[in-house]
Amino acid sequence: MTPSKLNVAYSYSWLLPSGDTALARSIIESLRQYAIDLGSEAVGPVIVLTGTEAQAVRSNADHVIMFTAIVPNAKSDAGPQRYGLGFSPEENVWSWSGIVRVSSFKEISGMMVHAASLGIVVGTTFAGMVMEYKKNAAGEIKIEQRPAFDPDTF
Repeated sequence: MTPSKLNVAYSYSWLLPSGDTALARSIIESLRQYAIDLGSEAVGPVIVLTGTEAQAVRSNADHVIMFTAIVPNAKSDAGPQRYGLGFSPEENVWSWSGIVRVSSFKEISGMMVHAASLGIVVGTTFAGMVMEYKKNAAGEIKIEQRPAFDPDTF
């Protein structure tokens, strides 16, 4: 009997609490290069969208900077996954969220740690736990983990 590969949904969110368009673009370009270095397939160019084009991708964003890629062992049923940041004027932050199906956490976790190293606060919920990756004042990546729910009230 051949063992089956893990194939679970991995959801994540990115938050860049401050920064101008040039900083957001620099971060996305670095993430795109990291995706290439991982051996990702179908890596698209960095795309900048504004106005209604941005809102077609992220309904509350007036500015989107993104690229597409198929990260090894992580896929979307709709083809290459979008990775990026969208600026929401109401919230005054750059953010993104996505879901990929993973058969291994190695590469997608590497993307999340790299995003955190660039100043993005990365959040994910998996297996009943909430994890947050962020860079501290010393430049180290710290991962905080807590239960996603209170078992006494669930």
